[in-house]
Amino acid sequence: MGGAGIQLNLPVSVQLNRHFVTHWNAGTTWVPHAQNALHQSASSLGANLGLSVVWLVNNRFNALLETAWNSMPQVAAPGITTPQRSLYISPGIRWAYNFSNGLQIVPGAGIPMGVGPSRGQHGALFYLSFEHALAVTHSRR
Repeated sequence: MGGAGIQLNLPVSVQLNRHFVTHWNAGTTWVPHAQNALHQSASSLGANLGLSVVWLVNNRFNALLETAWNSMPQVAAPGITTPQRSLYISPGIRWAYNFSNGLQIVPGAGIPMGVGPSRGQHGALFYLSFEHALAVTHSRR
């Protein structure tokens, strides 16, 4: 966007049953001094929505279907923005390596495919997450 901004998101997770979980996100991004390639600027206020359906195949392996929609106005001229929208559907997988100290390492992969305004775009997504509890609890003897 060519400038610093603020993004706020509201996440919600719902466990449907012992095999399926959904994750929802709704948010907005404000870039008060967005710029284009010509260094023209305007204020940009956008919105985003996300939905994931996670199949808990077992306690270490998940299959996912994720959807992401964005509407982020781009600078067209000084003080003027034009809408730019994107919509992606991404099937993916992730698996976990659990360690006795509480550390969990989670690699994953997905294949985002553009639909609607993003039709014809596709890619590959790989991620690696290191997760650990914020505090370690000790038993008293």
